[in-house]
Amino acid sequence: MATQQQVQIDTEALAGLEPISSLSRDQIRQLIEQSSWERLNAGVYLFHEGEADKQAIYLLNGSLELSSRDSDVVHLFHSGSEDARHPVAAETPRRYSAVTVTPCEIIRIDKELLDTLLTWEQISAPDAEVVMCEQGIITVNKGQWLTSMIKSPTFRNLPPANIEALLGRLEPIMVQAGDVIIRQGDQGDYFYMIDAGVAMVTRNPDDDEESIEIAELNQGDTFGEAALISNNPRNATVTMMSDGILLRLAKRDFIQLLEQPNVHWQDPALAEQEIARGARWIDVRLPSEYQQGHLPDSLNIPMRDLHKQAQSLDNSIAYICYCETGRRSSAASFVLKQYGLRASVLRDGLKNIPAGQLIT
Repeated sequence: MATQQQVQIDTEALAGLEPISSLSRDQIRQLIEQSSWERLNAGVYLFHEGEADKQAIYLLNGSLELSSRDSDVVHLFHSGSEDARHPVAAETPRRYSAVTVTPCEIIRIDKELLDTLLTWEQISAPDAEVVMCEQGIITVNKGQWLTSMIKSPTFRNLPPANIEALLGRLEPIMVQAGDVIIRQGDQGDYFYMIDAGVAMVTRNPDDDEESIEIAELNQGDTFGEAALISNNPRNATVTMMSDGILLRLAKRDFIQLLEQPNVHWQDPALAEQEIARGARWIDVRLPSEYQQGHLPDSLNIPMRDLHKQAQSLDNSIAYICYCETGRRSSAASFVLKQYGLRASVLRDGLKNIPAGQLIT
């Protein structure tokens, strides 16, 4: 893990890379904290031709050499170049072997984590809006809710097609200092996230009069999911230490949203048959990713633009969505179906598509 000083410096360095540049600074910091930052001597292999790892490797300083068994041509890859704004030879299985020719600095990023963050970043969230709740009028910012929820391991595994539904079902409530939100021993009924305010978690281990303070919860922190998942009674009490706003999700909605939705997946061979019969590919990645390699005759409509462009699509045509892994495209198919379009998803995205079939 990087030190705090390194994180500040590295956030700006990564903000110029693709597709990382589309992430918020907070998300880039999350990415750095879960990635491997390395300084390598000359002569070190990053990967070998034919390997099928799950890393996106960026060259931050130095030079690499890319070579293939099928060619005598050697490609040089320099930091600071346009190529270096993208992951090094990102196709899997790897088409090249990569070796450092000078001392280098690289960062290894988990592709699944990067794609998860990109998915959440591109889900369309409305601007701040005023809503009514039982206690009065609240101004809510659902874009900020998304930023907070991605920090929760529970919601990081949320099926992408359910993210927009989650935003619609979260209920804001106003709370006051001293309010007991959940009580140890009670049955679980809601999941909570703190939108504003401070809460204290306490536990009474042996039904003694004295409770033990376990943790302080602040904006963006979540609580209450354990009892919903396990069906066991609440294992702690959470009390507000200040006035604030909580977002809550009923148990039924919580369980339902964590389940995989009904997504129509297409294996590559069947998808190609559909395309031959007149279906169209929709690449929901960012333009910078699309330019690095895409399927022939595909439309490039990034997730963030889907709502805007869906109404102009031909509802007599079937669409097959794809991205790098299938995560973003499964969310895209859900959006398209809301507009009455026939949409399916390429299973596992481009991971199993030979690089030679892509157009650059």
